[in-house]
Amino acid sequence: MLQTKADKLLSRITALHRSLQLDDEDDAPSALERDLMLGYLRDLYALYLEVGEKKASSPREMPPRPATPPATPAPEPPPPPPAPVKTPEPEVPATPRQPTPAPAAPPEVPDVPVPPPPAPAMAAHTARVEPQTKPTNGKASGSNAPAAVESLFREPEESSLTNRLMRQRVTDLTRSLSINNRVLFSNKLFGGNEELNAALKDLNLRGSFANAKPLLVELAREHEWAEEERQETAREFIDLVRRRYA
Repeated sequence: MLQTKADKLLSRITALHRSLQLDDEDDAPSALERDLMLGYLRDLYALYLEVGEKKASSPREMPPRPATPPATPAPEPPPPPPAPVKTPEPEVPATPRQPTPAPAAPPEVPDVPVPPPPAPAMAAHTARVEPQTKPTNGKASGSNAPAAVESLFREPEESSLTNRLMRQRVTDLTRSLSINNRVLFSNKLFGGNEELNAALKDLNLRGSFANAKPLLVELAREHEWAEEERQETAREFIDLVRRRYA
């Protein structure tokens, strides 16, 4: 049916095409002829368009699907091997454990009384020190006579408040000396600063003035403190030692 329609349309198109003179400008196709040709072409286009739509809409026959073979059952796993039978080992008789001997008791040590520690030696010198007199050749000079030296130790009368304040006790002979007194004593009463320091160190540890007096007497005789120009300075030095043990 469609083929016949197509053949008729092609025949009409061919006949109309042959009757038209497209190259001749004087005898060009009229508007009616042109519309007629377009109508034939439109019908032929619609015919082929209809054929294409029918082919697209018609279901395509699918080839027959091969039958699915039945599933092969999975092979069953082999049974597990039997568990090995454990042969009981023969029991070994336990060796009796020998008791550990108790440690021997240490021998008794008799208690020895610990003697008490010795008492610490006292730093203070309280014993009376005997004067060490140097041997002299012949008679003693007038300035070294016992009476002249003993006169240096006479205590002054405390007649005023100033004297009482000056007689206040000192705790250390070395620290109580001023610079002026140190220069005065070392030059007038001793042979230098070293002898003065040694005498102060010894006199500082005599414990009392009674124990310090023999050393002062020895120093007075050795350095002739009873001389007139040294008496006042010697009394001042002896008074300083007396205040140390006041």
